[in-house]
Amino acid sequence: MLLKTMHREDVKSAIRKKYGSLNAFYEAENLAKRSVSDLFRGRTSGPTAEAVERVLQEQVSESNSLDCSSAPAPVHRPNEAGE
Repeated sequence: MLLKTMHREDVKSAIRKKYGSLNAFYEAENLAKRSVSDLFRGRTSGPTAEAVERVLQEQVSESNSLDCSSAPAPVHRPNEAGE
């Protein structure tokens, strides 16, 4: 579960990246206002945690698809003494 391993500001940043604001996220997911902040304070909410986790999974999936390249890694020649 990504939510438990990420810093709260990184989580909020991922939400803002997709929705533009936390309020837009609350409206789109039919969540109570400030439910993400409540989640970080230890007030568990299944629907909020699931919605946040979906956003984080989408971001990781998007990141992985951008990182996967068929191009070979560059090869660097080691430095030799005297050069």
